[in-house]
Amino acid sequence: MILETAAASATTQISWLWLIPFLPAFGALINGVRGLVCKAQGRPAPTPKSVDVIALGSMGIAFILTVVAFAKLFTLAPNARSLSQNLWTWFDLGGANVLGGLTQTRIVWGYKFDALSACMTLLVTGVGFLIHLFSTGYMAEERHDGQYYRFMCYLNLFVFSMLNLVLGANIMMMFLGWEGVGLCSYLLIGFYFDLNSAAVAGKKAFVTNRIGDFGFMIGFFLLFMLYGTLDFDTFMGMTRALVNQPSITLFGITHAPTWWFNLIGCCLFVGACGKSAQIPLYVWLPDAMAGPTPVSALIHAATMVTSGLYMITRLNFIYVNAPLALSVVLFVGALTALVAASMGLAQYDIKKVLAYSTVSQLGFMFMGMGAGAFSAGMFHVFTHAFFKAALFLGSGSVIMACHHEQDMRNMGGLRKKMPWTYASMGIATLAIAGIFPFSGFFSKDEILWKVFEGWYAEGHTLNLIAWIMGMIGAFMTAFYMTRLMVMTFFGEYRGAGHDPHHLCKPVEVHHHDAHAAHGHDDPADHDEVHGHEPHEVPWNMWLPVAILGLLALVGGFLNIPHSLHWIGGAHFSEWIGPLLYQKAAVHAHQGGAPAIEYILMGWATIIWAPGAMLLAWWIYKMDPTWSRAKAFVGAFPNLFRWVHNKYYVDEFYEAAIIGPCKQLGAQLWAFDAWAVDGCVNGAARLTLVISHISFWFDSKIVDGLVNLVAWILQAFSGLFRTLQSGRVQHYAFVMFLGFLVFALWKFLV
Repeated sequence: MILETAAASATTQISWLWLIPFLPAFGALINGVRGLVCKAQGRPAPTPKSVDVIALGSMGIAFILTVVAFAKLFTLAPNARSLSQNLWTWFDLGGANVLGGLTQTRIVWGYKFDALSACMTLLVTGVGFLIHLFSTGYMAEERHDGQYYRFMCYLNLFVFSMLNLVLGANIMMMFLGWEGVGLCSYLLIGFYFDLNSAAVAGKKAFVTNRIGDFGFMIGFFLLFMLYGTLDFDTFMGMTRALVNQPSITLFGITHAPTWWFNLIGCCLFVGACGKSAQIPLYVWLPDAMAGPTPVSALIHAATMVTSGLYMITRLNFIYVNAPLALSVVLFVGALTALVAASMGLAQYDIKKVLAYSTVSQLGFMFMGMGAGAFSAGMFHVFTHAFFKAALFLGSGSVIMACHHEQDMRNMGGLRKKMPWTYASMGIATLAIAGIFPFSGFFSKDEILWKVFEGWYAEGHTLNLIAWIMGMIGAFMTAFYMTRLMVMTFFGEYRGAGHDPHHLCKPVEVHHHDAHAAHGHDDPADHDEVHGHEPHEVPWNMWLPVAILGLLALVGGFLNIPHSLHWIGGAHFSEWIGPLLYQKAAVHAHQGGAPAIEYILMGWATIIWAPGAMLLAWWIYKMDPTWSRAKAFVGAFPNLFRWVHNKYYVDEFYEAAIIGPCKQLGAQLWAFDAWAVDGCVNGAARLTLVISHISFWFDSKIVDGLVNLVAWILQAFSGLFRTLQSGRVQHYAFVMFLGFLVFALWKFLV
């Protein structure tokens, strides 16, 4: 493996860095306390405008401060681009590392703003602000029922947790944010907690993430045992010394350093699979669509689901020394990209299509990580945040315009009715499909090339298999996204009662976004749904989508591949390069990009992705009756049923894991109730009986004997008391009788 070593970096202390994460926390605290106080006093909830000022104001100021800090980084040398602030000492730990050095580990509540965390902070605060702005329009109905403050409070709290995750100066701070976003996702997904679907989805997300977090914690503990510290800078400084050790002994087990790095890498990846929805822990993300659409955009496009990618990139020094762990990441990522993309082909719910698309795109990001190209994987994090947030928010606009309809079969013809939303989602669709010069081309193509390069330059067969899976997944992505756009925006609007081809699905109350079933919609209105004419949403909804669409258009130029240096633009990989140990490009050692890179690039952007889009256009646009799609489904009904039902993975988990676990829990409860509690209760009853017997024996026998002795003594004492009258004549009389007795005895004897 050819590695470019990460350089040690200096850091500059600043006094206001803490404001970036804490401003959203203050927003959440103020809105939350105001709402609870009003509720406790029986007063109306805080006004939506005041909630907006606090929630959006805190996010906006945090974003401005992030931009200022980011600009300050440019004034520093590449190896010194780091700003930090330690607020207080959390706790001190004493210990030792495997090198034999004693350590005094001081865990600080501190923040580190370097090239990597700066980009993530810009993403979280910038896209987060746009999603907050979109929410002011999308959550219009909640603005009148007294629950709006709670929603904005949760959003601000989520951003605070995410900023702690990316800005934390040590892995303890990262873990704090890691758990925080898990909690906030539970609150946001289950926002409509009185609906069973939302409550179940929230619990599913929470429990699934806890499974992954168990693996993360094991890796976390192993890191501490190995390094004797939790600080990221110290990690990087000690890695070379650890790698050069002939063997490492932990818990009495001795192995080569690579073995331990593989173990740590795989454990941490289990946590990444939970947060970033990879096989087999991806099942929570599609169900999370039960939350409001802004939640889908915030959690499932730009922030929480990228936590696993950020963690791997931050701990890249572990993975470059863990070839087995990298191979696991590569294969799982490729498999997820392929399987999730295939699931998106047969979904009709517009948000479910985007949900499986998110899972698939996350798989592409992990493919880049597994190929050792951390900068390529991280760059796809940013481009994906732009176009997927635009798509999710755009789908929310469509859902709202179509009277909370989510089935694409009941849409159509929205291109002229919603021009801003259509244009923005169209740009985002071209970006996710990988069409040049949209952002997805520069990030996805770079990942696929890096994966292919592992086979082309180094002969790794797994890389070739992963590349083939990734290419098929990319074809499916272009197909189902074109299908989504055609079914939603082209043809005639099928919800207005004009459905000559009988393509609509019968109208029903949808629980995915929970508006129609949450008491905001009169059931009588459903008779008039087909007569509802869609129209463009307010400016505070289409403007964030348009901005994200613009970023999806130009964002790719932030990381121009060296093979396309003649285009001009920035190099994101060089920006975060000093923080990474990663594979050097083949052309860096061969003097130029190989011809195969240009061939694959041309094939992907000229033939492969456009071919998939044209195929979807031919099936769904050129044929208004969708007869070709219906014919395919009729020819392969079982295949369609399996794909439409997501390969019955949830049912398999229910039958193979969840059901047996519930049964085991019931049996354990029964054993606890009848055996453990039975023994305890039986011992209690036996003790009670013995105590009664002991009481009877004590009161009747022991106390009886004592009382008998006392009675005898009392009787004798009464007898003797009569003799001891205290009168002299009695004593004289007794003495006289004694004299007579002695005299008589003497006389007789």
